[in-house]
Amino acid sequence: MNRTGTQSLVLEPTSHHIEIFYFFDPFSADCRALEPIINKLQLEYRGHVTIKKILAPSLQVLTKCQAQSTSDIDNIALAYKAAEIQGRNKARAFIRYVLNRIVPTRNICTIQHMEESARLAGLDVHAFMVDAHSEEVRSLLKRDLMVYREMDIEALPAMIFFSGDIEAEGVKVEGVYPYHIYTYIINELIDKEIEKHPLPSIQDYIESYEVVSFHELKTVFEWRTGLLLNELKKLRLQRLVEEFETEDGMYYQIRGGTSVLGR
Repeated sequence: MNRTGTQSLVLEPTSHHIEIFYFFDPFSADCRALEPIINKLQLEYRGHVTIKKILAPSLQVLTKCQAQSTSDIDNIALAYKAAEIQGRNKARAFIRYVLNRIVPTRNICTIQHMEESARLAGLDVHAFMVDAHSEEVRSLLKRDLMVYREMDIEALPAMIFFSGDIEAEGVKVEGVYPYHIYTYIINELIDKEIEKHPLPSIQDYIESYEVVSFHELKTVFEWRTGLLLNELKKLRLQRLVEEFETEDGMYYQIRGGTSVLGR
């Protein structure tokens, strides 16, 4: 598939960086399972890949976004697009903070969650709230829908890998696969040997992402279960992290963190 929607299975190497279009549904279990892989790619391949994270504007996603909000002004899809106006990195942080507040405890998103998440993501909160109600944001969401259709997305999550040549054909991967599948594609598309960046410590990773599930840590660090549990126990005994049990499993945050866990 290229940027106009033509499909291909050919991997053409390039010396340019890799651009990845990542379409996701914030309330999909499969998409949440892919998030740790996205994070790990950004950590290990920074400088080599750019990931454009696009909330899939399908009818199903938009309906769920609205259903997970308390009113029209809390629409998560519109809020995410409003956050993107201030930068993709801030938008990614914003949606992470929002999900941290509603996924582990299965809450409904409120305007308070939106404002707190915007502040933590470093957004200009006033501008963000104004943009969330603007026609510009609705137009941007419609543009995403056009891209979504052009890319012929059939299942979520979906990642499309493009080389630096805009005429070259890309590779579409739908669903969730082991980490090495994605790194294989990246290495095939980049015409040079890549020296991956080292991962941060587990403590630093938890601090960076605010609330982290055991599954996420297991996916990112690929440690044996017993070894990872021992490391987390050590951090708890040192009073560096807190552990919380939810219906979906164990979650961790830096002691005295900013999330709603433990309140």
